[in-house]
Amino acid sequence: MRFFLPLVTLAAAVFGYASANPLLARQEAERFGGVEVVPNTVKLGEEFVVTYNSTTAEAQPQFLDVYIQGTLPSGFEQPYFLLLRTDYPADSHSLAFQTTLPTFDDDVNNGYVVDASYLIWAFITFPSPDTTSGSLEVGGISTTIGVDLS
Repeated sequence: MRFFLPLVTLAAAVFGYASANPLLARQEAERFGGVEVVPNTVKLGEEFVVTYNSTTAEAQPQFLDVYIQGTLPSGFEQPYFLLLRTDYPADSHSLAFQTTLPTFDDDVNNGYVVDASYLIWAFITFPSPDTTSGSLEVGGISTTIGVDLS
């Protein structure tokens, strides 16, 4: 049992380093492009701009769906709430749109929770590179958005 605690500590340190490593984010950006939110912290009713950039994506998207999803302090993941669904122009390399936070619930905070974390997801639909049958694949990239409930 003396080796168990140091082994767990070492495993946690290695896992924490690996999960905090931005290499994974760069790999996903190479596959699916990038997404940015300005400003990156918003209040209820405040507008923000979401920009999707496909210049680093492996394949040109045909469709773009943008969602917000929250993870509560308990670990519960809220459903994805759609912010935008659109065709992605074949000659386009970026798409930006202005929006506000959707209402998740009819409570005073519209369903947003203090200390929860929120992500903006950009899911792209693109032709499968492995087939000539016209099959489509879906993949996504995310970025954080802060929700200020003060």
